[in-house]
Amino acid sequence: MDAALAALFSLADDEIIENLGAGEPFASTAFIQERLDAFMAAWGGASFRVHRLGAGGGTGALTVGVFTLPGPAPRGSVRVYGRRRDGDVARLAAITHDGTPELHRWAPARDGAPQLLATWLGAASGSGGRALEIELWRRGGHDGVERRWSSAALFPDGVQALGFAVKGDGVTIRYEAPYAGRKPGCQGQTELVDLYRPDVRREDLVLVRRSVVNGWHRELQAAVGRVLLALDAGDAATLGALVPDRALAARLPRTLTREPACDEAAPGTPTSATVAVTEERSGRRVPWSLVWRRAPNGWRLTAAMPMLQ
Repeated sequence: MDAALAALFSLADDEIIENLGAGEPFASTAFIQERLDAFMAAWGGASFRVHRLGAGGGTGALTVGVFTLPGPAPRGSVRVYGRRRDGDVARLAAITHDGTPELHRWAPARDGAPQLLATWLGAASGSGGRALEIELWRRGGHDGVERRWSSAALFPDGVQALGFAVKGDGVTIRYEAPYAGRKPGCQGQTELVDLYRPDVRREDLVLVRRSVVNGWHRELQAAVGRVLLALDAGDAATLGALVPDRALAARLPRTLTREPACDEAAPGTPTSATVAVTEERSGRRVPWSLVWRRAPNGWRLTAAMPMLQ
C-alpha cells in the first residue's frame, strides 16, 4: 500500500477506534458509519463501510471496516477491530489486496466466535477473468483474530475467476483451467468450477466438488502437444497412435509450434476441430492447419495442410 493510501486508511482507523473506545452510542455502527460518510464527503473517491459481527457489542464482538479506493486498478482493505486481551480497543488486523473488497456474512465457529469471509475482485483481464482473493478469519488467536483459510494457499500464482458466489456455507469459484494450448479470449476453453465448504474438523475450507466445463479442449490440446513432441523427438510409436494415417504422419514437418489463433470447432462438445500451428521453413513461417477428430479412444489427427505453398 502506498504512503498516501496508508495514511488515509489510518485516519479512518483512528476514528473507528476512538468511537469504539467511547462506548455507546458512539460505538454503534450507525454512528461510526455517519462519521465515515463525512470522511467520504470530504475526501471523495474512497469508500468506507463498517459492519458489526458477534452478539451485541460484547467483548468477543468484532467491528469490520471495508475500505476501497476505486478506479481502473482498485485496491481495498478489510480492517478488523475489537478488544485485545488487555481490554484495550485496537485494530486487530488489516488485510489488503488489489481489487474491490466485499464482506460476506459467515456462520460463527463451533465455539460461537464470530467469523468473516472477505473477497477481493480485481479488474477484468484480456481473457475475461478477474483476479480473485478470498480469506476466512475468526475471533481468537494471540492477536485477537486469526486467518483460518486463504485462496492463496490453493492458487499460489493467483486465480483468474470467471465468476464466484458465496451462498450459505459454500464458496463456488469458476476459473480458467491451466494447461498448455489454452488460447486466452477464445470460446470453448476448459474451465473448472470448484465448490468449497467448511471442514468440520479444522474449520477451514476444503474442496468438496470440482466440475469441468469444456473438458474436450484440454483433451484436444493434450493430444496436440503429444504429436508436436513426438515429431520433434522422432517418436514413431506416439505418432502411430495419434496419427493413424501413416502417409499423413510422414508428410508432417519435424518441427511445428502452436499458434495463439483460436481453434475452429462447433459449439458444445465438438467431434472435430482445426488447430493452427506454424512451421519454420527456409527462414519464413508457414502456417499449417491440423484437423482433428474425436474417436472413442481420444482425439486423432486426420488431416494437415500448409496454408501457404
